[in-house]
Amino acid sequence: MDNIAKTGLRYVKDRARQRDTVGEATYRALELVSDGLGVAGKTLRQLGEATRPPARPTKELPSEATSPAPKKATTSKPRAKTA
Repeated sequence: MDNIAKTGLRYVKDRARQRDTVGEATYRALELVSDGLGVAGKTLRQLGEATRPPARPTKELPSEATSPAPKKATTSKPRAKTA
């Protein structure tokens, strides 16, 4: 499909180079299409930038002042009572 479009556009551009009525009309049509695509591209770029999702803040770790102190883990065995 891509080659067909390129070949067709090549033919149209060759025809637009001719200095007759059809060539002038083809040239003008190419100008209009090119300008329209340029405006459409600019608008789509702006729309793409406008719809970009906002940056999210990184998750903050809770500060030590606001969170309760963690309990100390006991890993040793309980001591035997001595008399």
